[in-house]
Amino acid sequence: MKKNILLAFIILITVTSCSHKISGTASVTPKEEEAKAKVTLIKGQKYMVENKLTTNSTSEMQGQSMETNADVTSVYNIDVDDVKDNTYNMTNKIGSIKMNMSTMGQNINFDSDKKEDMDGEMGSNLKDYINHPYPVTMDVSGKVIVPEKKDSAKNDAPSQTEMMLKQLGDPESQGYGAAFAFLAISKKAQPGTAWQDSTSKDGVTRVTNYTIKDVKENIATITVSGTETRDTKMEMKGMEIGTKTNGKFSGEETVDINTGVILQNNTKMDASGNISVMGQEIPTKITATSATTVKPM
Repeated sequence: MKKNILLAFIILITVTSCSHKISGTASVTPKEEEAKAKVTLIKGQKYMVENKLTTNSTSEMQGQSMETNADVTSVYNIDVDDVKDNTYNMTNKIGSIKMNMSTMGQNINFDSDKKEDMDGEMGSNLKDYINHPYPVTMDVSGKVIVPEKKDSAKNDAPSQTEMMLKQLGDPESQGYGAAFAFLAISKKAQPGTAWQDSTSKDGVTRVTNYTIKDVKENIATITVSGTETRDTKMEMKGMEIGTKTNGKFSGEETVDINTGVILQNNTKMDASGNISVMGQEIPTKITATSATTVKPM
């Protein structure tokens, strides 16, 4: 039982360790460009977002080293339904999820495009989420606006599937792909322009530094670096599992300065910390690489 819970949790941690952006409470854009930096979309536009995560984690438990490897590919579909009052109303969905994981001699494979996988245990938990349309609102700064839940909804205990999806980057706060796809930027962006974005939510604090490396025609190449700290807890099968990690990430992305669409993002993160379960602290090291592409449909 303990190993199964730890297996599931380590998989969740490795998957989330290189998420691209988190909707947060504070953001600092370039001072000289602040009034002009924005995302510019048109009603009727459609995008496909593909995010590929490759992760490796090593944990020390009872004198033994345990390695976990995971490859996770998520596809999102974004439809811009309307543009109104400096906000974009979208209908987005998780198009597919593919997972290949191995740990402790066990292999876990899942492909939402395969009927037999969707008929299995994991698929039955995810069937109400994959290819289900969700209304999403995003402002011109690229911030996803998550509506306040009613009191009755706040008091409802989240299902195990909802907790798993939250650990997979919380699709709701990510706007079901929108946070991966867009970055507020000026149409007059110049090499050397730098700014910082700081987010903090649900025990995850992330500081991201951006510097424009080059601009050719309407495509900006931007270097990205920063730090991420996690101090989170979740309950699984009646047990509380906590994680405390500190990490650094760096990478590069290309952005269309006319629209703010992130055409390509490649990021690598290294993190370390402890997983706590049943009163035991388990040292863990994580390496993750993330590759995201956004294509018009």
